[in-house]
Amino acid sequence: MKKLNKAQKLIFVLGILGTLTGLYGKFNGWEHNDYFPIFYSGMSFMWIAFLPSGRSCCNWFKKRTRSVEA
Repeated sequence: MKKLNKAQKLIFVLGILGTLTGLYGKFNGWEHNDYFPIFYSGMSFMWIAFLPSGRSCCNWFKKRTRSVEA
């Protein structure tokens, strides 16, 4: 696993807390509309932390220039 910076660690921890809160709500009889958005957001935060940063973005549709040798 790669090293995460402080922002990625914070997002990952928030994802874990959101997921655990959602699971707590599910098993304690909360309404579906109360626990599911928290659970889903937490799960999304957990994988968002591992996305590559914007600085290392690869644009497949960027026009490339070729060097022509004579």
